[in-house]
Amino acid sequence: MVALTPLGNLPYPQPADNADIPVHLQSLAEAVDGRTVLRFADAAARDAKVTDPIPGMIAWLNNPGRHYYFTAAKQWAPLSLGPVYWSSTLTGTTTSTAYVETLTGATDPFTITFIAPPYGTAVLTVGARFNNSAAGLAYFSANVKQGTRVVSAASDARAALVGGTNQVTASMQYPLSGLTPGAAYTVTGAYRTTAGTLTLSNRYLTITSLI
Repeated sequence: MVALTPLGNLPYPQPADNADIPVHLQSLAEAVDGRTVLRFADAAARDAKVTDPIPGMIAWLNNPGRHYYFTAAKQWAPLSLGPVYWSSTLTGTTTSTAYVETLTGATDPFTITFIAPPYGTAVLTVGARFNNSAAGLAYFSANVKQGTRVVSAASDARAALVGGTNQVTASMQYPLSGLTPGAAYTVTGAYRTTAGTLTLSNRYLTITSLI
């Protein structure tokens, strides 16, 4: 009668079992198969092959080049979130007193995309060198969306802030919580001023995991 190892429940034959090496090796290989790091071209190939995943399974996807594991919530999530970073040296301006995502003179789409980490929380950092043409306050924040749904809107409470006309480098860091593990999110810079013309350069956005 085949016995099982105490920790991994892997099968191994007993002295009284039939000496059928191929069968015993097959039983062991099948037991180990789902416990190794599985390798697939992409998520579609993984899902076509692993039709009944078990929490704790780990898979490597060549596209996008990342490890995923199957969670207790029954979904594939990245093992860890590497820092996602985007920067631009383009200089842009705005006179809008409400948050806008575009700047005059800076045509780059100032957006990054990231995959939410297993625990559903990440840290967003926004920063730039900026100033106003008139006395007032200048804000650099960001809109965070899952698809078209806004999960964190740009706000003064979550913004790098500069006051006055002197050029200053400033940043703001804050957590994004309640994210769906494994889901894709986009972060887009947003800007506003209370007076005059806001000028920004050397902008950056960074996402890091918080676990």
